[in-house]
Parts: sequence; structure tokens; C-alpha cells
Amino acid sequence: MEGNKEAYECCIIGAGPAGLGAALELVTHGVTNILIVDKNKCAGGLARTEIYDGIRFDIGPHRFFTKNNEINNIWHDTLGKDFRAVPRLTRIFYKNKYFNYPIETGDALIKLGLRESARAIFSFFSSQIHTKNDPVSFEDWICQKFGRKLYEVFFKTYTEKVWGIPCSQMSAEWAAQRIKGLDALAVILHALPWARNKKIKTLAEEFDFPSLGAGQMYEAMCDTVVSQGAKLMLGSKVTRFNRSGETITSIDITQSNGNTVTIAAKHFFSSIPLAHFFRMLNPPDQDHINSAAHTLRYRDHISVNLLVKRGNIFPDQWIYVHSPDVQMARVVNYNNFSNAIVPFRDRTALGVEYFVFQGQGLWNESDEFLGKLAVDELSKMRLIKHAEIEKFWVVRETEAYPLYCIGFDAPYNLLKARIDQLTNFYSIGRAGMHKYNNQDHSLMSGLLAARNYLRLPGTPYVLWNINIDAEYFEEGRK
Repeated sequence: MEGNKEAYECCIIGAGPAGLGAALELVTHGVTNILIVDKNKCAGGLARTEIYDGIRFDIGPHRFFTKNNEINNIWHDTLGKDFRAVPRLTRIFYKNKYFNYPIETGDALIKLGLRESARAIFSFFSSQIHTKNDPVSFEDWICQKFGRKLYEVFFKTYTEKVWGIPCSQMSAEWAAQRIKGLDALAVILHALPWARNKKIKTLAEEFDFPSLGAGQMYEAMCDTVVSQGAKLMLGSKVTRFNRSGETITSIDITQSNGNTVTIAAKHFFSSIPLAHFFRMLNPPDQDHINSAAHTLRYRDHISVNLLVKRGNIFPDQWIYVHSPDVQMARVVNYNNFSNAIVPFRDRTALGVEYFVFQGQGLWNESDEFLGKLAVDELSKMRLIKHAEIEKFWVVRETEAYPLYCIGFDAPYNLLKARIDQLTNFYSIGRAGMHKYNNQDHSLMSGLLAARNYLRLPGTPYVLWNINIDAEYFEEGRK
């Protein structure tokens, strides 16, 4: 170390699933001269757990479910008995009613009413017999798959809340990635009494979860790699990537105390948002590359976390809020993930989620405004009463979801090709790859990137293919 300069064999930017996956693989193979940098004060990235007055809140709901045995073994080996199975229960709130999710035909028909149900069924079967073109938008894809009425009831409002743009402007690729393999007709037939025992592709009925919140997994992974010699630098923000031609030579970091430090490394692994990486390059890349980076967009996230003076408020882990009468998109009950989240039996930890764009709308409102909005909307949904709120906290998360706008493919492919030209750099994780990955996909991106660096048997792996060929919807029981 010389002055405000440090040098390492590997530098990992982001202590989330992807970054820690890379770190685990590196230390397993003897590479311990590692620095892990993260802007947050604790490990976990989007899957971190923050603590307020002894109450643990995740940044939105997280499930640990994977078809990949290697990832599953890593999770279980990391936490052991603190990694527990949880029966899943989620519902949809629409027109002041709670619909079972996944959709159950009998439940939906009763709650939609005779007229709406008839329209939904007619719309669905009509969509199956008409000639289908290659869908361009998310709306096209869903309407062809489920019919327009089911699209309007169970997809449109919620999707537009989350993504902030009309479904007609969202790429069909997002639907194909996240909902592929789900046979709409099979779902309807499966819901009939005589078909209940048949196995279809649907959502997992059970998932695993750390007893102290999702972040416990990544805090434990962090402890493992640090015990092997890796160094951790939290509360520190990368401000610049310095390069010489196709090689990243160093990064500039501003630490929580205001000090700046330059980190040189033989190789870099980064989960910084892909678009931001190009904006931080020094010297800048070519104009057409920078123009492509500026086309990528992200959706930001606000979580209003509340401590409620009542237990057993509702049985779900989370509720999808499709109702246009409220702005929230989901409400999470952390007590139903683990009874260790809240140390008081007569209290409940809730999270109310809003999806926004930085600098617009709710993002600009005060914490007090957001807290009042969340309580008012929960009361409107008849979940709580105003007087039951003991305290609340607001967490704002930037670049939570990469947007899949129509037309993003060409600039995105250009940026992927440019990343691949760099000699000592991998983009990993959800933001780094601009892919709506789950935890297992992000963890795998870090593992495979490290294996590429180590030149292990089977390499090189094409990281961009993660979560393209793999099925997203999980089958039946674990």
C-alpha cells in the first residue's frame, strides 16, 4: 500500500449474491488477495437485511429457491440449521378482494363474478384459436398466452406499477424470460377438481429462508471469505474506472469518511449497473458506446417498513396489489418468513413497496409523506388501523430493476460485446448484467466469472447466457 493507493489480485465491486459468489469461488481455489467494495453498510446488496431498533427488514421479499443443486448446496452449507423451509402463501388484491395466487379457477370465478368470469374464459379460449404473430410487447405476449381479459385483471395494473411504463412499451423478452414454460391451459385444467393431483409448471409451494432475514446468508458468506483473507470495504462508493485501452487499471473510491482511495487489481468483477459503468470510464469510451449506455433504464424502489402493534395481521408472505386505487405494488409480512425477524410476539414487521423513477413522483417526497401514504393505503385495504402503527422507516434503493423497453436489444447487445472486449473485467449480477436475475442466477454469475478468471476445466463460460435457457417457473414441490 502506498499513500491512498492499494493493490490486490482481484477487486470485487458489490457484496451481493454475485460479488460474494465470485469471492467464495476465488478463496476456495486459494486466491485470497481480494478486496470487496460495497456502497452499503452491510453485505447482501438488494438481498441485504437492515436492522432498525432490533427489527430486521429486507429490501422487499426474497425467496431462496433454485433448481441448481450446486447453488442449493452452497446455501445450505452456508447457514445449516438457520436455513429453513417455509410454506409459501401469496395472494392478489384486486377490487377489494383477495385472490389466491397461483390462480385457482373456483376462487377466481367466485370473486370475479359471473359476468367477468365469462368474459375471462371467452377471452382466453379466443386467444388460443386465433392466428398468433411473434409478440413484440409484453402486452402482446400476455394477451396471446392468456387472453385480454385475464391480462387486464391479473397482469396490466401490477406490471405497470412495477415498471412505470405501459405494457405496450415493454419488450416481450421480459415475459418470455420470466413466465416461459407456464402453460395457461394447464393452469386452468389443473384447477379443476379431477386434475388437482397432476403436476404442472407453476410457482414453488415452498421455499427456504434464513431465520434472520435474507441478508443473513450474505453476511455469513462475507464472514467466510474475510476469514480466508479477503478484505471488505463497506460504505464506499466507486466513482471512476480507470483504463488503458482494453484493460481496467484501477478504480477510484470515496469512503464513508470522505477519504478517497485508488485500487489497482489484476482483475475486476463488477455488479455496478451496466449503464453506470460506461459513464464512469476514464477515459470515456467511444460515442456510440456511450449513446447505447444512455438508452438503458432502471426502475428504483422505495420500501416503507412499519412496526405494527399487532400479531397475525395476515397469513401471506406478501400480497400483490393489483388494485389501481392504491399506489403500492406489494405489501410484505416479514413475520411470515421467520418468527425470529421480530423479537416481540405481539408486533408485526410490514414492508410496503413502491416502484418509482429517481427524481420523479414519490421519490421526491419526504419520509413522513411516504409513511403516511403507506399507512393510509394499508388502512384502505383493511389490513391495519392507523392507531396500530408504532414506528416506520423508509429505505430508498436505486437501480433495483433493469427495464426491458422495446428496442433495448440492439444497444444492449452492443454493450455486452464491448464488455467482452475488456481483458480483465466481468460484469456480474442483476444490475451488472442488466438482467432481471433471481438470487441463484446472480450467485451463479459470480461463480462462473471467477471460474473463467481461474481458467478451471469447462471454461470459458458465457455469462450472458445465464437465465436465458434456464426455466424460471419452478415445478410443484421442492
